[in-house]
Amino acid sequence: MNTRAFFRAVLPSMLSQLLNGFFIIVDGFFIGGAMGDEGLAAINVAWPVVAVLMSTGLGIGTGGAVLAAAARGRGDREAAGRARGTALTVLAAACCLLTGFLLLSYRAILPLIGAKDSLYPLAEEYLRVIVTLGSVQVISAGLMPLLRGMGRPLAAMGVMVEGLLLNIFLDWLFVWVLQGGMAGAAIATITAQAAGIPVGLWLLLRDRDVPCRRAQFVPRARLCGRILALGASPFALSVSASVVILLTNLQALRCGGTEAVAVYAVLSYVFGSLYPLLTGVGEGAQPLISYCHGAGDRAGLRFLRRACFALSLGCALVLAGGAWLARTQAGILFGAGPDTAAEAARAMLWVCLCLPFYGIARICSSYFCATGQAKLASLLAFGEPLAAQPLALFSLPLAFGLDGVWSSLLAAYLALAAAGLFLLRRLLAAGIE
Repeated sequence: MNTRAFFRAVLPSMLSQLLNGFFIIVDGFFIGGAMGDEGLAAINVAWPVVAVLMSTGLGIGTGGAVLAAAARGRGDREAAGRARGTALTVLAAACCLLTGFLLLSYRAILPLIGAKDSLYPLAEEYLRVIVTLGSVQVISAGLMPLLRGMGRPLAAMGVMVEGLLLNIFLDWLFVWVLQGGMAGAAIATITAQAAGIPVGLWLLLRDRDVPCRRAQFVPRARLCGRILALGASPFALSVSASVVILLTNLQALRCGGTEAVAVYAVLSYVFGSLYPLLTGVGEGAQPLISYCHGAGDRAGLRFLRRACFALSLGCALVLAGGAWLARTQAGILFGAGPDTAAEAARAMLWVCLCLPFYGIARICSSYFCATGQAKLASLLAFGEPLAAQPLALFSLPLAFGLDGVWSSLLAAYLALAAAGLFLLRRLLAAGIE
């Protein structure tokens, strides 16, 4: 393992994650420009449902990718093919289950996640399209880690670039030119993601080293269970963002009303444009870590740990500095009103401070997942939405009001980073790599 191999895997992943995050940011940019604060708030309220679809695909795809990469490290091509095929089968089953469930329930879910009064019809208009075609988002999100796990990081990045460029054009067309509103933004996103699926499947299944066979797609209970167990951590890490958005929206609404929700929407878009780069470090290194773990290469694992932490921290500091310098322009960029933009600029400090700790927590969780430590990965991943974030969100506003809502980001990720480093140190002290 060397620096060149590390960056060849990690840089495309960072860019792919960034582009994936831009899908919702692009929607916010065009909706904010066309509909102002209410449009921004509505799309932010609807995001948790969208995130569940994408997180499900990401979790299943990552579980399959970890097993495929470890099998390739052992030189077991047949096992790699079974992992790939089974992951695709599980993705298809998840599409059917999730789409059916959400079609029956999303209207009832919306009021529970903050879509009240004038926000409800706007959020419902957006989700009506997203939920109906939810299988597109599940498959699209699942293909990216599978491509990386099969040694195709550049292909994954290429598919994401294609989708993002198409999404920008279609958002401009449907939202600004045709005045399609929330439904237009949803149609643009779904169409752009759907366009990348045939390309991604073709690249994934035409692997010459691991030929595609029909038997690889026959589900095996044990293999499905391992994919789901390993996918639980990346699923939780991804869906935790939606839980954080949900809880923060509710607290912002309680402490500051609709304008505060719009402020958080701006912060979410800024954070959403930055954190995928940090998530991409661990996601990109995951196949390499799994490969070295399967091959028993301890020196390679030590190199990858150090490289991941160094790159993540360096990126976090650069991104935090850039976000702070651009804080006064963030709200204006997304079409927020003057008061909303000013409050967002003031609250940007907490986003900047939390980025290094976010990066550390994500590296630890990705490492646990890649080395088969599913319980530790899940403990860290589920600790965010079930413990750290709720505790910070419901305690800090009691003392600091709306400032407590914004500072909860820093408190939660500081706790998660400390927990991740503690667990990693214990693992290594026990001689487990």
